Amino acid sequence: MRLLLLLLCCGASLPLHAEIYRWVDANGQVHFGERARPGAEAIEVRPQVIERDQHVRDGEADMQRLLEVRAAEREQRNAQLAARRQQQAARCQQLRQRLADFQRRTYWYEEDAQGKRVEVSPARVREAEAAVRQQIAEQC
Repeated sequence: MRLLLLLLCCGASLPLHAEIYRWVDANGQVHFGERARPGAEAIEVRPQVIERDQHVRDGEADMQRLLEVRAAEREQRNAQLAARRQQQAARCQQLRQRLADFQRRTYWYEEDAQGKRVEVSPARVREAEAAVRQQIAEQC
């Protein structure tokens, strides 16, 4: 069964060959057909090859180069956009981490001019947290 199916598929893929016949009827009119008739002669039909001029081939080559350049530019632009998106995602992650630090910590300290640890006022901490939230809203 498989062999029969394989043979059918192979036979279907072979190119078909058709004979074309030419004959002239009693009225002198020329006819063409696929069936042989009395007095018909078999004719050979060859595909017509159209030669293109050099300027047409040059134009096609120029168009191909233009398409290649545009494709390269598009790839470069996509790579730049992907890099920017990746940088933006990293920046947003940093900002979200800073915001999480505000929510996790109770006391905030900074060093003064003498190098001592000084507690930051809650109002200043809220301002800094609001600034981070603003950056997240604008950039992320």
